[in-house]
Amino acid sequence: MKILFISQLFPYKKDELHTTGALREFIEEWAGLGNMVKVIRIHYGHEKEKFPQVPSFSIGENISVDFIQPIRIPVLKLSFYSLKKIIKTLDFKPDVMVCHHYNAYFTFYKLAKKLNIPLVAGIHMSDVRLAQKQIYHWYFKKIYHRVSGFACRSQSYQKQFVKLFPEQSSKTFLAMSGIPDKYLNQNTLKPESDTSVLHFITVSSLIARKQIDKILQALSELPQNITWQFSIIGEGAEKSKLQQLTERPGLRGKVVFLGNLHRDEVFGHLKKADIFVLPSYDETFGLVYLEAMAAGCLTIGSINEGIDGTIVNNQNGFLCDPFNEQSIKETLINAARLDIKEKERIINNALNTVSNYSNSKMAEYYLNQLKQIVNDYNKTEKRLG
Repeated sequence: MKILFISQLFPYKKDELHTTGALREFIEEWAGLGNMVKVIRIHYGHEKEKFPQVPSFSIGENISVDFIQPIRIPVLKLSFYSLKKIIKTLDFKPDVMVCHHYNAYFTFYKLAKKLNIPLVAGIHMSDVRLAQKQIYHWYFKKIYHRVSGFACRSQSYQKQFVKLFPEQSSKTFLAMSGIPDKYLNQNTLKPESDTSVLHFITVSSLIARKQIDKILQALSELPQNITWQFSIIGEGAEKSKLQQLTERPGLRGKVVFLGNLHRDEVFGHLKKADIFVLPSYDETFGLVYLEAMAAGCLTIGSINEGIDGTIVNNQNGFLCDPFNEQSIKETLINAARLDIKEKERIINNALNTVSNYSNSKMAEYYLNQLKQIVNDYNKTEKRLG
């Protein structure tokens, strides 16, 4: 199959530390199965890296990438693109267009119509959040009836999307990310430790919505009979503030900042930890939760966020209310006080859950959904023609 893929969420390099590579992993898996993929990578002036001097490159034989810069109207959060310019970059006739970019659907519907191919829209946290506002809901509703499929990036956001647009429910499907196959089926059940020190860990950008400060506050209030240490992996604007917080009573000497690490190094630290916690909000999915589960951590996420539905509270992990500090603290205490039998039950359930979330399985499922959409579209076109 030939796929035209349009997104801003495509990293320059395979192992960039400051951006997710989830969509790139889908594309590389598809290409590995013999499909051709053309990536139109939208670039904005506010990005960390400047527009590349060489805006076109290839990844292997089956993936070509072209960076483009849109004309923006920031007040309206709208962007305009040259369809002719995009068409000129195509070296094949696509079978389908996949667009993971919320404010570009209207423009790219026109491109899909011009190419006579179906359009699939990726539904992320940003799409759901904007659609909850009346003016954007009207705008999206006008566009969405022209879309052939909606690739929802988590179970939680699929539910919210269907609630907002019930008329589109039959067009939705899950397009959830996976983790590297090599992280699965490892012997990550941790033996009972000789030490009584619990090792908490988190992995994230150090920004406000990740709420690392609330983790620190909750840890400082744990009962004195729980001895712990906390590792923080990541960098970000909140780092200085968080470092200052660790000088408070109850935290001093117990928290270590490890900075940005390669993904394999992160997984190594997760395998040594006992409890992973990240009570973030506005989280589309969060692959690090899956990696923590695969590493044998008791994993704590947020209610009604992207991981909710994959983590089932008290079954394969824990969910807390990210806006309630007492909920975060109580969840940490519950996880810390589990007996061996309960701990092994939850970790085994987590390992069973995450075994279905490999990159290869998730990419193949997404690809099969695209194939079905293309088949249905072509049948409809033939019937109408």
